[in-house]
Amino acid sequence: MTTKEDNMNGLSIIFVVAGAVAFAFHNTLSRHYQRGEWKDRSALITTLNLSVASGLLLASSFVTDGPQLSDGWLFPVLATGVLNIGIMYAKTRARALEEVSLVTPIDSTTPAIVIITAMIIIGEYPTKLGWLGVWVLVLGTYILNIQELRQKLLENTANPSWQKRLLAWLAPFLALRRSAGVRWAFFAVGLSTISLNYDGLVARRTDVGFGFGLVCGIAALGNLAVTIARKEHRGVKTNEALLRMAVLGGLFAVGVFLTGLAFRYSLVAYVGTMKRVVIPMTIVLAYMLLKERKSFRQRIAGGIIMTIGAIIIALA
Repeated sequence: MTTKEDNMNGLSIIFVVAGAVAFAFHNTLSRHYQRGEWKDRSALITTLNLSVASGLLLASSFVTDGPQLSDGWLFPVLATGVLNIGIMYAKTRARALEEVSLVTPIDSTTPAIVIITAMIIIGEYPTKLGWLGVWVLVLGTYILNIQELRQKLLENTANPSWQKRLLAWLAPFLALRRSAGVRWAFFAVGLSTISLNYDGLVARRTDVGFGFGLVCGIAALGNLAVTIARKEHRGVKTNEALLRMAVLGGLFAVGVFLTGLAFRYSLVAYVGTMKRVVIPMTIVLAYMLLKERKSFRQRIAGGIIMTIGAIIIALA
C-alpha cells in the first residue's frame, strides 16, 4: 500500500531529476556562451541569467495565487540571495577559466558537507540508510567526473606507480594552487554547503516562485555591481546579450522552480545530493553538443555507482 510519505518521496525525486535536466542544458550552454570575447564576461553572463530567471519566477507566483508567506521567510531569502551572488559568479567564472573535466568533480563534494551543515543550521538528520546513499552517490559522482582527467594525466605512462595513480585521483584538489578556475569552483562549493539549507527554508516558508524570484533578483543585483566594476558590459552586442539572457535565464528558472518544489517533500541533504544527477547529464550533453568526448565510456562505472546511491536515498 502506498503511503503519503511514499508519494512525497516520489514527487521529490521526479522534481529533482526534471530540474537536473534543465540545469544540465543550462551548464552546457553556459560553457558554450563563454567562448571568444565572452570568456571574461562571467559577471555579465550571470547577471543576464539571474535577471531573466528572477522575472520568470516572480511572474509564476503572481499569475497563480500570488505570494504565499509564512513566519520567518525573509531571513532565508536574504541569506541565500546574498550567498548566491558569490556562488553564481564563482561557478560561471570557474567554467570560463578551466576545463569542465577539472572543475566538475569538485562540485561532487558538496553533498557530503551539506549533511553536516543541515544538522547545524536547520536540525535535519538523515537516517543511516540516507547517510549511506549520500556517500555512495558522492563517490560515484567523483569517480564519474574524474575519468577524463585521470586518462589525460596517465596517458604517457605505460605502467604508472600507485603514487602517480593516487595523484591523478586527487588532481582537482592538487590543482588548487595553480588553477584559478579550480579555486573558484571550491569557493562555490563552500558557499553552496551553507546556502542549500536556506534554499530549503525558502521553499517551505514561501511559494517557490516568489521566494526564489527574490533570491535570483538579489544575486542578479550583486553580480550587476561586479559587472559594472569590471566593465564587462562595454562593447557588448545587444543581440548576443539577449540570446544568452533568454536561453540561460529560462533554463535556470525551470531548474530552480522544480528543485524548489523538491525541497518541500524531502530533506535538504537528500535533495542537495540528488541534484548531483545533473553532472552525468551535463557530461552527456557536453559529449553531444560541445564534442567533449574523452573517456566517455570509462565514466560508466561512476554512473552505475551514482545510480545505486540515488536508489538508496530513494529508499531512505
